[in-house]
Amino acid sequence: MIPLDEALSAVRARSLPLKQEEVPLTQAAGRVLSRPVVALRDQPSSDVSMMDGYALRADDEGVPLRVVAEVAAGDAPRLEPLLKGEAARIFTGAPIPAGADCVVMQENCTREGEMVRVRIPARPGLHLRKQGEELRAGVAALPRGTTLRAAELSLCAACGQTSIFAHRRPRVALLSTGSELVPLGEVPGPGKLTETNSLALRALCAEAGADAEWLGIVQDDVASIAARLRDVDADVVITTGGASVGDHDHAQASLLELGVELIFHTVAIRPGKPVLFGAGSGRLFFGLPGNPAAATLGFELFVRLALRLLVGDPNPARTQARARLRGTIARVPKQTYFPRGRAALEGAQLMFTPGGQQSSMQIASWTNANAVAVVPPGEGRLDDGTELDVLLTGPLE
Repeated sequence: MIPLDEALSAVRARSLPLKQEEVPLTQAAGRVLSRPVVALRDQPSSDVSMMDGYALRADDEGVPLRVVAEVAAGDAPRLEPLLKGEAARIFTGAPIPAGADCVVMQENCTREGEMVRVRIPARPGLHLRKQGEELRAGVAALPRGTTLRAAELSLCAACGQTSIFAHRRPRVALLSTGSELVPLGEVPGPGKLTETNSLALRALCAEAGADAEWLGIVQDDVASIAARLRDVDADVVITTGGASVGDHDHAQASLLELGVELIFHTVAIRPGKPVLFGAGSGRLFFGLPGNPAAATLGFELFVRLALRLLVGDPNPARTQARARLRGTIARVPKQTYFPRGRAALEGAQLMFTPGGQQSSMQIASWTNANAVAVVPPGEGRLDDGTELDVLLTGPLE
């Protein structure tokens, strides 16, 4: 059994970013940039109006001005400059005519035929965006390591880019082991259980930016497990079940038969102590416990970390925050304890309430959880009001 920090360091050391690929911007949501995005043009491309109103020279305000042009969004910039005593009717997003240095809102103007009078003081720069105000051509708009969400995708498009470069999405192979398991849709007989881990892990892999394929269920047999995994085309292989040290736990022996370097087997955590990690033939191997709550925690701590590193995320770990405990938590000697629960902001204070059921077998214990507490090894308990670290696994209330 190795300490948690040592296990995490071992996963980090072996989870190197995958090859880069060019990705169309329309398919790039959630990808992590492997190269910066550079603006191909100024943004905005010219001085533009921020309001519906009149473009004019600021020093002309207060006197009647002749309206000599009308400019709407999408029109080409007017090359003929406005002369002294002239104004242009302008609309939001339209290019500012040459010679004008401000826009006055239509509510602050009085129009009479071809003439307009500005009723408020004007100043240069009023209600206009300058060319290149947001971005200049040739400047990096987004650095390497940025995760592309809605705003970032929009900015890429504004920069003139139609594609980006990102590390390839990891391919994950999931294998459920256990002679007691039956697939979804089959009524379990005496002593049997419906296999559920694959559903949860596929969803977690997708959220982490990976493509997962389930290889099905295999019986508790070393040769059968090894045969199913031998020629799998994947970057990461995850098995569930058989990771402990009982007579029917064969994950470790199966990986050794495949020539995998076993890096660690048990980690000083609860739940999920019997988790293993190995590497070989360009693949990473994780053996997670069969108990659903423990399997999910093992994924959160180790597999998700590896997947985010493979896609080039510079901040691959879950957000850790300081919270105040509501209730009590018993500490575990020699093991870091991760009770599941709810984190919520109450004013400026983050509060954590542990769930009532913390068994590693309880599937439902994750359904209402958005955080896990990080309780260092020790004796006794943490009392109500104690400050502690939590990992945020979902959105706050």
